Amino acid sequence: MGKTLAVILNHNLPEFTDPLFEELVRYTSDGYDLKVIDNGSQEKYISQYTTIRYERNLFWGGALNKAFGMVLQNQQYDSLLFLNNDLEVNGKIFVKSLRHALFRKRFAIVSPCIAGKAAPWPQMQNWGSKGTRVVKWIDNQAPLFHRKLIEAIGQFDQALDFGWGQELICHDVCRTHKWKIGVCDHISIIHYKKQTFKKGRLFSLENQDEEAVGDAVSHEDYQKKFRSSWLEYFRKNSLKYESFEQLTDYGRFYIYNA
Repeated sequence: MGKTLAVILNHNLPEFTDPLFEELVRYTSDGYDLKVIDNGSQEKYISQYTTIRYERNLFWGGALNKAFGMVLQNQQYDSLLFLNNDLEVNGKIFVKSLRHALFRKRFAIVSPCIAGKAAPWPQMQNWGSKGTRVVKWIDNQAPLFHRKLIEAIGQFDQALDFGWGQELICHDVCRTHKWKIGVCDHISIIHYKKQTFKKGRLFSLENQDEEAVGDAVSHEDYQKKFRSSWLEYFRKNSLKYESFEQLTDYGRFYIYNA
């Protein structure tokens, strides 16, 4: 049996990365390797548990491509768990339960549900189902990707490096192969949103060394640039089965019917 490559992505937030690593590292005998990727942090904000360090901020999508490459280069990995660092989980059951949902229930991607209110996509909330709800796409705070999906995608377009859009590409690929995507209501996490902005630690919207720059980027500027990139990509690249508007409306107005 293979195992999961579990990656925590750190960008200038070791006070979140380190406790998450410490919670998960105790249970790696449950079938996973745990690594921390540092994504262009300033020296003083690098996690003490860093495994791989990129000098420049590759953003979420660029780092995900690197993690995909790590799986593709190592046949022992049957899946990739790609974690935001600002999460709280029950490490004792977290990866083991996600692996069970992915492999025993024949999914291509599974995600834990997010405790609390929609932030912003309701399909990611806990809807009280007893197992894994089949959804069209997930928000990617903590996705567990099956190797078959990683092999089918290879690498995402660099135009998606900001990290918005991979969820819709995964929908297209999974629909083509008749693979399922699911949210596990029996596995919940807490996601502390916007911590990079609340702590003023994103210093550039360019792929560059942040040591050389000054003022922090505002959440408003981040949203404006990332959203415009997202919209422009899907204006130029049509989805196969449903329109961009149909899929985002699905997420915006989702209601679970048991």
